Amino acid sequence: MKKLYFLIVGLLCYTFSLAQGQGEESIYFATGTKIKGRIESADDEKINTILENGSRYVGLRDKFVIFFSKSGDYLTEKNISKDPAKAQIEIQEFYSATSATRPLNDILFKASPKEVIACSISNELEEVVNYLTLDGKSASINKENLFAILRRNGTHEMLRDLPEVADNLSVMKKDFTRVRTQEKKTEPIPVPVVRPAATTAAIPEARPTETAAVPEREKKRLTSDEQKTYMAKSEDKMLELAALLNNIVDTRRSRSEKDKAIQKAVKMFVKDATVEVSAVNNPNSKTKRNVEEYLTRLSRLNYSKVNITYAEINFVQEFEPDDQGNFWGIAEYSQTFSTNNFQDLTQKRQKIKLQPYEKTVAGLRQDKFEVLMGNISINVSQ
Repeated sequence: MKKLYFLIVGLLCYTFSLAQGQGEESIYFATGTKIKGRIESADDEKINTILENGSRYVGLRDKFVIFFSKSGDYLTEKNISKDPAKAQIEIQEFYSATSATRPLNDILFKASPKEVIACSISNELEEVVNYLTLDGKSASINKENLFAILRRNGTHEMLRDLPEVADNLSVMKKDFTRVRTQEKKTEPIPVPVVRPAATTAAIPEARPTETAAVPEREKKRLTSDEQKTYMAKSEDKMLELAALLNNIVDTRRSRSEKDKAIQKAVKMFVKDATVEVSAVNNPNSKTKRNVEEYLTRLSRLNYSKVNITYAEINFVQEFEPDDQGNFWGIAEYSQTFSTNNFQDLTQKRQKIKLQPYEKTVAGLRQDKFEVLMGNISINVSQ
C-alpha cells in the first residue's frame, strides 16, 4: 500500500512537470507572490491548488487573486463559481481549452477608457508598447495606461497593483475571450476585369523606359509618448552627472575615488564629446576640452567646499533621427558653481543621443535606446 502511494505521487509529479515544461501555469496570491501551479478545485470558502513540486496547497479564497494557463488565458478568483460542481467544470474547461486553442493576438488591457485591445505587438520600450491593430494600422500606448499585457506566446506582464489588475480583468474577461482569437481584418483582393481582345493594330515603336525615382526611405520617428519618456530619462541622466561632478570636486574624497567617478562619468558620454568652458573673470573667452580632460581638471580644484547644481532643464529640440538609426535632442539648463568665496551661474546647452539596441524579452524583440550625453556648450543666447 505504501509503495502504491509513492507510485501515485510520483506519477502526479511527473505529469505536472510535463505541464510545467510548457511554461506558463501560474498562481498569484493576494500578498503579491507568484508561483508555478494550477487550480484543482474550489468551493464557497476554499481553493485547492497543486504546485510545481507536486505538493498541494489549500487556502481561503481571499488568499488567491488570479491564475494563468500556459497559453496566457486567465481566471480570477472572482471568475470561479462558489458552487463546487460548477467550479469544477469551469476549471476543467479553463485548462483543457488552452491545449486546443492557440491565441492569434496579443492582448492589451487599456485602463482609461477601459478597453481590451487585440493586436500584434511590434516592439516594446520600457514605457511604451508599439503595435499593429487588427486592420493593420500602427499604434502605440503608454504602459502607464495599461492594466496588463497578455502576449500570444503565453507570457504576461502585470503593470499595476495585483488587486486592481485582478478586479479589472474579471470585468474584462468576456471581451478578452471574444477578441483573443479574432481574425485580422483583410481587404478584399480586387478581381481583374477580363475584356474581349482588341482587334490587331499596328504595334507602336517601343520607347526606352524612364527609370522611376526611388523615394528616400522615411526615417522612423518617436511617438509623443516616447519623446516624453526619453526626455524624462535624459533629465535623470543629467542629474546623475551633476551628482558625479560633486563627487569629483569633493576635496574629502581620495584620488582613487575621484578617478572612479571620472571614469563613470566618461562612460555616460558619446565618444569624442567636448565640454565648452569659460573663465569666471572673462566669460567671452571660451575653450573646448574633451570630457576626460575637463573632469580631471575639475577634480584638481582646491576649494574647501564646492557645490554644483543643475536647474531649469528644458528640451529646446525634440529627438530627431539621423542616418544611423540614432536620435538626437537638445536640452538647456542652468548650472550653478558655488564655493565659499563666489558663485557662478552659467546657462548651458547639452546634446543628448539615444543609441538603439535590441533586447529580447519572453521571445519578443524590443527596441530600446541607451541615453548618452553629447557635447556641452555655453548657451550663446544668454
